[in-house]
Amino acid sequence: MVEYTLIILAGGQGQRMGGADKGLVEVDGKPLVAHLLDNLLPRPTRIVISANRNADRYQAWADQVVADRRDGFPGPLAGLEAALGEAHGLCLCLPCDLLTLPTAMTEDLLAAASMEHICVAHDPLRRQPLCLALYAEPWRDSLSEYLDAGKRSAHGWLDQLCVQPVTVATPLQNLNHSERLARGT
Repeated sequence: MVEYTLIILAGGQGQRMGGADKGLVEVDGKPLVAHLLDNLLPRPTRIVISANRNADRYQAWADQVVADRRDGFPGPLAGLEAALGEAHGLCLCLPCDLLTLPTAMTEDLLAAASMEHICVAHDPLRRQPLCLALYAEPWRDSLSEYLDAGKRSAHGWLDQLCVQPVTVATPLQNLNHSERLARGT
């Protein structure tokens, strides 16, 4: 059994979803965050959800809910920063809008993680910068310094680090646009 903390990023403004809190948007009668957790193997030891609103609702799925330490919804890296501030050891970070996970992705990311690099999922289309495995301790300061410099791009942060790509056989499908939600893709 792998012991790890799952970090779910659910703190955005939901601009592409008409302002909806993405993690709580229902698909087939169930919030996206619940779909993500239902499909996750191996099971995490601890769950930290980064959410800037509806913390009381997210608490149903988390051991801890954290809000950004920075004002103004500065993006997913600020959510990761807040969550890493409460995490120790091996962490798996996933966005809340992944409806399904490729079977081996979680196991492969966790297996490849080390103190020397961050593991990032690469599906057939692109690098997925918010699907990553990392040890909290070596990367907290780097992330905070990057954000302190006014930078927000997950790709940009990863570009300056030692990153180990982890191949994912099928394209990841996030429901991050209201049009995709309506189509179910």
